[in-house]
Amino acid sequence: MENNELIKNALKYIDKLGANKTTIEDVAKNAGFSVDYFNRIFRSHTGFNVMEYVRFRKLNRAARMLRSFPDKDIIDVALESGYDSHEGFTRAFKEQYGKTPSEYREQMKDKPMVWADFGYNATVSAEFRHILPAFYEKDADEVIDILLEKDAFRYGYTASSIAINGSKILCDSELEAIGGYVSADIAVGGKPYLGLILNDAAALRENVEELLPLAPQNINLCFGCDVTLKEIERALKGMNCKEITERDEAMYFGESFILPEESQEYDIHFLEMSDLVALEEFISRFDDEVFVKSGAYGVKRSLKQPVSERANRSAGVFKDGKLLAISYDCPQPVHGFKINNCIQSTRLPEADDKAIEYLYMFATNSVIERGYIPFEDSQFGDYAKTHGNFSAYDLGFRKVNTRYSIIF
Repeated sequence: MENNELIKNALKYIDKLGANKTTIEDVAKNAGFSVDYFNRIFRSHTGFNVMEYVRFRKLNRAARMLRSFPDKDIIDVALESGYDSHEGFTRAFKEQYGKTPSEYREQMKDKPMVWADFGYNATVSAEFRHILPAFYEKDADEVIDILLEKDAFRYGYTASSIAINGSKILCDSELEAIGGYVSADIAVGGKPYLGLILNDAAALRENVEELLPLAPQNINLCFGCDVTLKEIERALKGMNCKEITERDEAMYFGESFILPEESQEYDIHFLEMSDLVALEEFISRFDDEVFVKSGAYGVKRSLKQPVSERANRSAGVFKDGKLLAISYDCPQPVHGFKINNCIQSTRLPEADDKAIEYLYMFATNSVIERGYIPFEDSQFGDYAKTHGNFSAYDLGFRKVNTRYSIIF
């Protein structure tokens, strides 16, 4: 990727500034570029715009300070982190870490900096550590920070999923030594749902074998570099795996889409209460599809809120007053990294592919306007064939990683 050295130097420059007042103009000038151009390439390399990254690093240091110096006044932590007031610091910290500085400090009190010792009663972590006592629990917030600092593109979805799912993060000393982790989510059929995070495939087999006593339904794999399916199959040769699947993870870093003139034959807009009758008719077409129907009812409930206040925004494509398809997004910000987990859509059989593509573009524009990076791992292959028959790559998305699943 071009400009790698430039971005690395910019990251070093930002980190050296610490709590000093930093502007995008300062960073861009140090790099020798215009603000607009530098912000664009910075985001395309790191996943953050410049000031989002500055904020991320300041609050990251503040979190470590809160844990390292339990007697330091929070206002002093705020000042040393570049904030002028307790209120502004608390607001920013809660947005990134989901809790106030005081709550964070209390939760982490008397706990090691490297991993957290949360309660284990009736949790996936309890079962995990009972079966594999060599494993210990890591502080999920710290692991999220580590992953985002390593590579926000490759690990962005994984980091977001850890936060959204409340995953427990575990490892033993050997796995930690190579920068690896296991994420343990809700039990599936009484068995843990696991994710194995590794830098590469070198230690894949030994770590999968170590996890086998848990007898998981499947293990999701996330690598910090490009790994092929053949490499994985070779590493796991002879193991009792039913199947190994792969799924592309892509992000979009371009400008907002300009819908073509042909799209004007459709009416595409965010759904409002005035669309309720059309939405009810749309829902009635899915009586035998409980999942789709329940999703559509969720869209219906959201109509009571103004579009600007909805966490998930729903849009529809109409023709001659008839609702043909709906879309909904899924913003999942984590520690300042703003990622949107896919644009999902539901369509009537008579909706043509172009209508779905235009709706997808419209919804993606909404994601971009709110400062999120559009992420996609479903608008490919068989799913894409039934949801507009176009792939995210056709619209300019860039592959950032591949997620594999070992199915037992």
